[in-house]
Amino acid sequence: MSEVAATFWNQRYRDHSACWGEDGSPTLQLALKHFPAAGHALEIGYGYGRDLVSLARRGLVVTGIDPSGEGQHMAEARLAALGVKTVTLLTADFTEARLPEQAFDAVLSHRTLHLMTEPGAAGRFADRLAAVTKPGAVVCIGTRDLRDLDPARMNGHHHGDDVYEYSDRPGHVISYWDDERFHKTFAADFDIVALEQASELEASDNPVPCYLTIMVARRK
Repeated sequence: MSEVAATFWNQRYRDHSACWGEDGSPTLQLALKHFPAAGHALEIGYGYGRDLVSLARRGLVVTGIDPSGEGQHMAEARLAALGVKTVTLLTADFTEARLPEQAFDAVLSHRTLHLMTEPGAAGRFADRLAAVTKPGAVVCIGTRDLRDLDPARMNGHHHGDDVYEYSDRPGHVISYWDDERFHKTFAADFDIVALEQASELEASDNPVPCYLTIMVARRK
């Protein structure tokens, strides 16, 4: 998965640069209400780095992981320009990367979980999330929900439970979430504090609403 994802996102950032703007994501805005003011944080899928600065300025020591080398270059330039030095960036797939066990007090992931479309991928994500977080750690995971599903654009391209491929964008497969699926996937290791709905523009080159559910949960 990581090689395919890296190729896609590298090209995406070359073509459209900061395609979600410069402001922090909706998941970040909710996370800042719940995250501690000190400790170690992990961002899964940091993209071009728009949320990293706010996490670091909160007082957290931040590790970011993302498959895109192009995104890493953009994020490093952003951090350097703002003088932020408490961030370490890794280029890797979260579910395959070697990360320390029970190392993180907070985890942020915005619009990454719905890209886990292969059979068993969401479960592997949840298992790795449990493995790298300390007891009591707070996680905020924002992902596309079923309000965002447009059956007309999928045109029968159904890959399994809530997993669809765009008919006009071959290879772009999305796994849609609802509250029941969050509980089924995460409740074994996390107490779910809140499931909040949000939205933002899909991207600068496709300025339509993207509907999200953001899970706030605490590691048991």
